[in-house]
Amino acid sequence: MKIYHVEAGMLATNCYFAVNEAIGEGVIFDPGGDCPTIMRMIEQAKAKVVAIVLTHGHSDHIGALAELRKATGAPVYIGEDDADCLTQPNRNLSFFIGEELKNEPADHLVHDGDVLELAGMKFEAFATPGHTKGGFCYYYAPGKVVFAGDTIFCESIGRTDLPGGSYSAIIKSIKTKLMVLDDDVKLLPGHGPTTTVGWERRRNPFLQ
Repeated sequence: MKIYHVEAGMLATNCYFAVNEAIGEGVIFDPGGDCPTIMRMIEQAKAKVVAIVLTHGHSDHIGALAELRKATGAPVYIGEDDADCLTQPNRNLSFFIGEELKNEPADHLVHDGDVLELAGMKFEAFATPGHTKGGFCYYYAPGKVVFAGDTIFCESIGRTDLPGGSYSAIIKSIKTKLMVLDDDVKLLPGHGPTTTVGWERRRNPFLQ
């Protein structure tokens, strides 16, 4: 798997394109905005988008979803408890910044423990509520990589003061779903730089 990356949207959300180079197909994670920028990344990768996977439903992670979905025809995956974020501006929080971001419903709802077999790759779905009720992280075991969304950042964690957030839930999610992985597993967050499980285990002040 080769991972391409751009920062997209007004909050510089990390959008990732996980590509199986052997078959020329890949999966987009969190198209936060700037669809033309994301499309250029896809063209650079020379791969077909076969799925769009959302770690959660906040507007800064789905800003380019409708346009990208139309351009690629790829099905959309989101955690069951964040499903209404796609259709309700008050749930995806765009309403609170003076916008009304609405999308069509997801094609597939994800549940804890699901294994998504996409582009010839298997992604383990970990429910990680706390930032949102329906937040998920996706683990690609062969590459020891987690697409972590806004659950954890380098030496920080996702906000829990927004509707649906819970500090106790996010700490439990991180400790029971992510910190049980090997130290060298990479964490690809929704914002900011890449980190590892080992680094966060030792350096993240919220986990001490």
